[in-house]
Amino acid sequence: MHDDLYTEKAMLTRIADGDERAFAQFFKAISPGIGNVVRKVVKQEDAVHEVLQEFFIKLWLHRDKLPAIEQLKAYLKKMALNECFTWLNRQALLQQRLADIRNAGQTTVNQTEAELSYRETQRIVAAAVNALPTQRRQIYELSRQEGLNATEIANTLQLSPSYVRNTISAALQFIREQLQQAGKL
Repeated sequence: MHDDLYTEKAMLTRIADGDERAFAQFFKAISPGIGNVVRKVVKQEDAVHEVLQEFFIKLWLHRDKLPAIEQLKAYLKKMALNECFTWLNRQALLQQRLADIRNAGQTTVNQTEAELSYRETQRIVAAAVNALPTQRRQIYELSRQEGLNATEIANTLQLSPSYVRNTISAALQFIREQLQQAGKL
């Protein structure tokens, strides 16, 4: 058992010194076990290969630390799990971004639909106002476009305020009917 530890330390030292053949042997020895750890977490074969690739790249980049590690199996397992969690976080972030993009597209569609609906409603109202008899249209326009109240309209057109109120009500009723027929109400 002491010889295995010595052999392991010697291999780690060779890897730390940049020995690619020693790293290839190490890779072959630990890949199945690390692959099983990764597979249990990410559960997608393509992802397992991606995570293993990142794991071994980081292992190679930090190879200088290997000879000082006391519990190699625990260290490698923790490193593999950390890489799995990094991958899972990236996937979650990617899914969130995709959802945001879909929602932004949907919001744009909703805004466009709302704008089109508003324009259609305006067109229907304008057509209904144009279809009103002349005096009713004049009273409606003074009320809604000029902002005059019934008394001011009555004084301007020399009509009774109650007639003006009734005329405005009739104009609004006609416009509502036109909107209902168009399916807007």
